[in-house]
Amino acid sequence: MDSQRLRRLCWSGLLLGAGLAGVSARYRSRIERSPDEGTIITERHATAVLVSRRIDPGHVETIKNEVSRTCLGVDPNRVLGFEEASTASLFINRSEATPELVWYVELPRAVVDEWDDPRSTVASAFPVDHDALEPVDHPDERTLLVHAVHPGRPRTTDPGQNRTGRSLEDSAASTQPAVDVELVRMRLKPGLPERLADWFERLTQQVISGERTLDRLESWSAEMLEQERMYTESIVLDRRNGYTLYQYMEADEMQQVYDAYYDTWNPVARVAEHLMGRLLENPACILEYPLETEFELLAHAIDPDRPRRVGDCLETENRQKR
Repeated sequence: MDSQRLRRLCWSGLLLGAGLAGVSARYRSRIERSPDEGTIITERHATAVLVSRRIDPGHVETIKNEVSRTCLGVDPNRVLGFEEASTASLFINRSEATPELVWYVELPRAVVDEWDDPRSTVASAFPVDHDALEPVDHPDERTLLVHAVHPGRPRTTDPGQNRTGRSLEDSAASTQPAVDVELVRMRLKPGLPERLADWFERLTQQVISGERTLDRLESWSAEMLEQERMYTESIVLDRRNGYTLYQYMEADEMQQVYDAYYDTWNPVARVAEHLMGRLLENPACILEYPLETEFELLAHAIDPDRPRRVGDCLETENRQKR
């Protein structure tokens, strides 16, 4: 790999191989032993869900137009789906064989924990209803591995404005959104990479439940979020057809994410860099910038009071108990 490609190394390599173990240290290092307002939100405090709908191949443009009609230029709550949702995005995959509409939604864990069947509840709130859409995933096939939030993330889709949450169409006059939002699919090779993903899922569940707390390593993890200007990042494991990782990224500028990550020395990142090619079927989909992704962003919405720190999540939890 030449130096130019190395410059474009994405932090998501942390999630693979020894990186799967290493990222545990990186992300879990963001968890303080006693939650306070200075603690960074992680998967312990919030969850993120991906829900897919298969599109009838002959109606891809119909669905895109439906999203434009019902989700753009209107109340962002249509995209958010829930009053308590923090962040939500709609993506379209125009694959000729299996086109799909994918919804990402972020919710406080205190809210989700009150539901009898959280995954089905989220799936039933899919923001687009059309005869050309068909459910394709079982709620149990996807699980959250990693979630992290920038403590100063904006509460509008245009960080340069002081307005409330708006749709993608309202947030920018050009074809480029005011923030960069990407969804990338990374297929794992069979065998050891899949077993590592299983192990990482178990570890994540232990951290979420409080059974395990991993020590902080360095303050660089929080500094990295600031340098990257990465506002929201989530990794979801999908076992529907083999093992696949979906990485969701909401950032000020994706190029900044790549440059900042490369310019920051970190041993875990360097180990992950070495292992990326061995564990992913197509490492270029995430190693190279611009990103190789089949998903096109159609709509993005933000709650004007979305949580930034654990203290915000605790306020939500207290409201739920009243």
